[in-house]
Amino acid sequence: MHSDLRLGNDNKEFGFITTQKKLIIYFFVAVIILFFIFNSIFYKLYSANIEQIIIKESNSTVLKTIEFTDIILQSAEYTADIVQGNQTVQEYLIHDENGSSSDSWTEKEFVDTLQSIANNSVKNISSIDLFLNSTHKLYSTDYGAISGIDSKIIEYYQALQVQDVFSLSVEYRKKLTFMSNRNYEQITFIRPFYDLNSGSRVGLIAINIDKYILKNLITRDSDSSSYIFDEKNNVIISSISMQHRKLSRQLESLEGQMNQEEGVLFFDLEGKKQILIYNTSRYSGLKFVTVIPATASLQQMSQLRDSILVLFLLMNILSAGILVILLSGKIYKKVNKLILSMKEVERGNFDITIAHGDRDEFDFMYTSFNNMAGKIKSLFGELYQQKLLQKDAELKLLQSKINPHFIYNIFDNMNWLIQLERYEELESLVDAVSNYYKKSLNVGRDFISISDTIDQLKSYIEIQKIRFRDRFTCSFEFENELLNIQILNFMLQPLVENAICHGIEPKAEKCHISVKGYRTGENVYLCVEDDGMGISVEKLQEINYYFENEQSKSDDYFAITNINMRVKLFYGNEYGLKITSAPSKGTLVTVKLPSVMPAKVEGTNVKTVDR
Repeated sequence: MHSDLRLGNDNKEFGFITTQKKLIIYFFVAVIILFFIFNSIFYKLYSANIEQIIIKESNSTVLKTIEFTDIILQSAEYTADIVQGNQTVQEYLIHDENGSSSDSWTEKEFVDTLQSIANNSVKNISSIDLFLNSTHKLYSTDYGAISGIDSKIIEYYQALQVQDVFSLSVEYRKKLTFMSNRNYEQITFIRPFYDLNSGSRVGLIAINIDKYILKNLITRDSDSSSYIFDEKNNVIISSISMQHRKLSRQLESLEGQMNQEEGVLFFDLEGKKQILIYNTSRYSGLKFVTVIPATASLQQMSQLRDSILVLFLLMNILSAGILVILLSGKIYKKVNKLILSMKEVERGNFDITIAHGDRDEFDFMYTSFNNMAGKIKSLFGELYQQKLLQKDAELKLLQSKINPHFIYNIFDNMNWLIQLERYEELESLVDAVSNYYKKSLNVGRDFISISDTIDQLKSYIEIQKIRFRDRFTCSFEFENELLNIQILNFMLQPLVENAICHGIEPKAEKCHISVKGYRTGENVYLCVEDDGMGISVEKLQEINYYFENEQSKSDDYFAITNINMRVKLFYGNEYGLKITSAPSKGTLVTVKLPSVMPAKVEGTNVKTVDR
């Protein structure tokens, strides 16, 4: 039968992703992965370069700030030199030494001289203070001459004169509490004051500079923040307000790492990377620190990355459109024809063939497919018949092995009773065996109802009680709806026999055997349980090994492995025996069967039982 299939690109009926769609997906995934790899490498390289540029530019800015600050401080020192060398000032010192400095006109001239020097110096100077040890007076350009100074302030001034060189102080203004109108935010240039005639130290000169002048130098954009540290790593000037306390606390933890004259540090603040650049003034010893958020500096890089992403997405869409057009042409239709034909074979239609007129690779594929479908059809029929015959033969063989095994045990019991001359019990045994085989022969059928199986087991129990007398009791408990189900013959009897011989016989006290049957969901469970000796862990593992490998050649476990193979062979691999046991506590053997029995198999005479 030849049938040419009507084909198209709509493959929804197959329930899988077509090769055409997979190629498009693979293309998109490959391009996107390459994009992200390229973008990641580009971003890392470029961001590293950006960071170096930022560090270089920031360090250059810090150096310029240091340069401007040094100029201001040098101008303060230069102003101190002017005061130190001023003739009027030096003449006043001579008058002071002679005790004539109390003249009011002379003091006024002295203060005016200081104010003139302050006014004519660079405008960064806020005020000039000159303290004289001889009179304990303070001369200030904004307060004039001040006497009667507190003794603690006098001691403070005298203590500041210990250093021979200038020093910077932010505590100086805070000590002069009596100058209420002076700005408290000041940094002061301090050094000893000398009498040039005698060369002796006669006092202290202080050049005051408002902090806002230096703060304006270090203040830049809103993203960065700058600081000036003294030689003890104390912040004396900051470009940020008090709400940036988290950054200030972070800087305190980094103070120990800023032990060089200059350097670069990286740290995280609230999950954002920060760059810290610092450098030290060789003139003043002040350390200048700038903190820049790395994320803000890479904003341009992020914009470039977004532009590249949009460009690549547009390229993907365009390339995918072209790919769809190419794959939807003649080549994919030929592939789709083969796929549809294979689906027909999968459904069991082996009569299908593919017609093709072109002499190309697809002609070879179609011809091979047609030949394969024909061979499969022929082989499938032969194999199906062989499997049925093989299955029936294996069932017959296993069944034939069980029957002699039981007969051997019966004759062994009869021989045992004859030797003990227990003829009355032998007569009862023969009668019980007769009744047992009346049920067991089952009119030559290989399958027996559960109801007849129960009668069969009761006769077997009577046979065994002749030998074991009152060593055990036995109970039967089956759901009524299971009694008419047909099961394999000799399925439960060997399990009861094992319970007696291996569980009850070795145990001294009286035992009990329980035979049950119940249904759960789609399965039926037949159970044989005893409270005898149980099975050791090693033997239970060995039995499970035989179950898993579907072997029945072991003499020790012949009966149970034989039953397990028969169940699996007829009902399927998901069914079979399960054994649970504990030494000295008993054993439970469960047979799992389907609730709907299989259909009739050739060579057997069982029919489907559907409840």
